[in-house]
Amino acid sequence: MKKFEFSKTDKVLIGIIAGLVLVILFGTIFAKANQKLNTPEVLIQKGKAVSLMAPSDTDEVAYYQLGTIRILTAPEAKDKEKDKANAEGTLMVITPWLSYPAGDTVFYEELVRKNGITKAIFQAYFSEHTKTQILSETEEKIEGLLKEKINSQFALGQISDIYFTDYIFIE
Repeated sequence: MKKFEFSKTDKVLIGIIAGLVLVILFGTIFAKANQKLNTPEVLIQKGKAVSLMAPSDTDEVAYYQLGTIRILTAPEAKDKEKDKANAEGTLMVITPWLSYPAGDTVFYEELVRKNGITKAIFQAYFSEHTKTQILSETEEKIEGLLKEKINSQFALGQISDIYFTDYIFIE
């Protein structure tokens, strides 16, 4: 009986196949592990978000594509008087997201098209107010004013609510 032997080419091909299988296996494991670290539940537990979902008792979905917006607020009045040349506001970082009726694909397309306008509304509102003015208003009032301004730009639908994942002043 003859003993089966692999040629050099066979050994190289088997090595390449084994390497590819290992890369695919470890890549899949890594992707699954990383995916679990960024779920809304994990982000909420880490304190990075209060809620990342649209209200569950309604037929709404969330629009997250606005991303993180950095804004310089208006300078405080006392800063303007001290040094008019160097008066600056406070840096603010927000990550807003919007909820809108589920299944409204036409309105979603308008939301995507007017993404820049929506960001500009957030930037204009917060840059026109000082940190003190922003902190003195309730979040509900600010969200209501922003929602009214944003909805005035849309013709095919309306956003239902505005939520913030981040709403931070950096000093």
